[in-house]
Amino acid sequence: MEQKRSYTYRIEPYQADLTQRLTLMGLADYLLTSCFTDAIFSGYQSNSFGENCGWVILRMSMEIERLPRQLENITIRTWISDVNRLASTHNFEVLDEQGQIIARSSTIWTVIDLGTRKPISFTDYPDFCEHKVDRTLEPATSTPLRLSTPDVNGRYTHQVLYSYIDGNGHTYSINYLRMALDTLEIKDLSTSRRVRIDMNWMHETHYGERLVILTDHAPSPLFEIQAEDGTPAARIKIDWREEN
Repeated sequence: MEQKRSYTYRIEPYQADLTQRLTLMGLADYLLTSCFTDAIFSGYQSNSFGENCGWVILRMSMEIERLPRQLENITIRTWISDVNRLASTHNFEVLDEQGQIIARSSTIWTVIDLGTRKPISFTDYPDFCEHKVDRTLEPATSTPLRLSTPDVNGRYTHQVLYSYIDGNGHTYSINYLRMALDTLEIKDLSTSRRVRIDMNWMHETHYGERLVILTDHAPSPLFEIQAEDGTPAARIKIDWREEN
């Protein structure tokens, strides 16, 4: 049975914001990087499920006590705590140099056939279910919320440009968080506060599309980012806590 596995990173200055701390997008990037690295190490890459398959993230939650400073080293521990027919739960703990947990995350993933865009059934892959999943380990944090459309008090547009596209040819998942944060006041982003972020992804968007960002900014900002035809592509909720 698999256990928690650890990966260490150094926060470079270009990954920090005006507070000299890792950005929220940067933290999410490290979590996904750890997930991809772990998939390779543990032997459950996309092609483990078929030549034309790919992992797709559906939902994500991050509970952040503090963001690490630039030049600080962090260690990310990751494990899979559950799997059902169509989804698996991947977990993360972020530790600082003193070994203190400064963030936790839970993510829900599926694997799809890239041709049909339909999910595969994990029950067809008993080796993954039985040997890569440790149900004796608790999830790192509560299950990512399933978000609804916000009561709209703000509306923005954003065109998908080159820098937002990933290797699969569509908007990189974490860039939806970047779009949402760019609608907030800088004073809301430059204080050190505990925060929970929930993200849902429902639909792909592509280069050249002009997206619509619907927002409800108070008290906990909620966003829906729509594709050009009005289809919801992503929803994000940011729940600020008291200042550190």
